[in-house]
Amino acid sequence: MQIVTIPGRDYDSNVYVIPGQKPTIIDTGTGFHSPQIIQTIRQVCNLTAIQQILLTHEHFDHVGGANDLLRASNGTAKIFAHADIVHKLREGKSAFAEMIGGTMPRVTVDVPLSEATQLTIGDEVFVPLLTPGHSIGSLCFYNTEHGVLFSGDTLFAQGGFGRYDFPGGDLSSLVLSIERLAALDITSVYPGHGPIVEHKGHDHVHQSLQNIQMLV
Repeated sequence: MQIVTIPGRDYDSNVYVIPGQKPTIIDTGTGFHSPQIIQTIRQVCNLTAIQQILLTHEHFDHVGGANDLLRASNGTAKIFAHADIVHKLREGKSAFAEMIGGTMPRVTVDVPLSEATQLTIGDEVFVPLLTPGHSIGSLCFYNTEHGVLFSGDTLFAQGGFGRYDFPGGDLSSLVLSIERLAALDITSVYPGHGPIVEHKGHDHVHQSLQNIQMLV
């Protein structure tokens, strides 16, 4: 499975490009660096071949560039996000975006997701897992066969985890979400920010669990 990481810069999330049968982008950054992101994606695959733009959650640093990438695909891509945040993305409001000089776009979600959905990302089947705590609509995407986890801001490498003090965040929910992930067989972790983990991902997940349990 080929996964190309475009590391976040400044406030941007990491952006992941997965070519294959269903070329997919996961998260889009703030939009401040969309031209550079688009240029990098072009080196991986034809932008008009992109079929899916998956959003791990509703925060500006992950969705701000969604419409830029949609336009770059000539509108052929569809935007996916959890069903609970469809209305919020449609409203296009974010105090955080305004605080850092950005404008939250109004994003239309084409495919509202639930845990009953299965997705082909690239050439592999993934399941979306609702992992609230950092935000209401936080999703992780997990592939059982290869143990690949796109974790959004639920958890990070080296035992990190997402903030829970933003609107919609909740420490107890985040603990439960990370407990759930710790029960999975995870080899690789592709988080919303920071370095990726390609081996022994379960060690990083369990460290995140230990670290957050210390706060309870």
